[in-house]
Amino acid sequence: MTDPLARAHDHLILGLDVGGTKCAAIVGDRHGRVCERLQWPSEVQRGPTAMIDELCRRGRELVERFGGIEQFAGIGVPVGGPLDAQNGIVDSPPNLPGWDAIPLQQLIQAHFGLATRIEHDAAACALAEWMWGAGQERSRVAYLTCGSGFGCGLVIDGKPYHGARGRSPEIGHVRYRTEGPVAFNKVGSFEAFAAGNSLPGLAAWCFPGRWAEQPPTGSQLSALAAEGDREAVEVVRQNALAVGSACALVGDLLVPDVITLGSLARYFGQPWLDVVIEQFRSQVLPDVAQHCEVCPAALGDRLQDCSALAVGCAAAGEMLIE
Repeated sequence: MTDPLARAHDHLILGLDVGGTKCAAIVGDRHGRVCERLQWPSEVQRGPTAMIDELCRRGRELVERFGGIEQFAGIGVPVGGPLDAQNGIVDSPPNLPGWDAIPLQQLIQAHFGLATRIEHDAAACALAEWMWGAGQERSRVAYLTCGSGFGCGLVIDGKPYHGARGRSPEIGHVRYRTEGPVAFNKVGSFEAFAAGNSLPGLAAWCFPGRWAEQPPTGSQLSALAAEGDREAVEVVRQNALAVGSACALVGDLLVPDVITLGSLARYFGQPWLDVVIEQFRSQVLPDVAQHCEVCPAALGDRLQDCSALAVGCAAAGEMLIE
């Protein structure tokens, strides 16, 4: 793959971030620096046509502020899966109802007339970490979202990994335990234990006598754990153990150089991370434990914006002619 950083020159990059809760348009450069951004509620009940129209309108607004489309090298669009990243088709993500076989890449590229690429949001974050974060100068970078959902992105020698039909790995669907809360219509999946949005269900499953009727939100659970509430601390620990086990699975299966972790690593901080790393090292092969680093995403709060810019750089790298 052509180095996207070299190909993007000094042109600007447009990022269009599509999420189930919020969307954003970002202007930045090939160094991952954000120049300006707009953010708005997704309002997914409107359906894909209205959402894409607003995405294009907001993106066009930023483009015009920066001198027009001729100033831009590429457009990057991270979006939750499932999707066919190779053909640019969004295929019924659970957080985007009605987005069934939507040719998003084609629609965006036709609107702006500029090289466009869509990418699974976890793979986009892995690409950003490879370019500007903890994955720099590493050949094999894995990223676990540890956020609203629990996804996995992989970058190998600077290129996001895609399976058959352009699919990215869906580690959240893998069964972690034979019993537990339900997510992805599967009892005991990694999604049910390791995702941020699954914390209320995990609390209710761990301590039904206290939380079955009215489970705590993630923020309430975090506050209780910070106060030393023993049951809240245990729920957070169970979450961290699941993430650590997922890291061990990725480590043994793929042997990456680094596994970077998303939102919960920042949200719960070092005590949570210590449990994750201890679990990883206790389960993974010793050689992998020695050579594979597990760490929070180095880009921190900038990661989501940088992920869109990284995919835009990749679009420019593949399609821009010097």
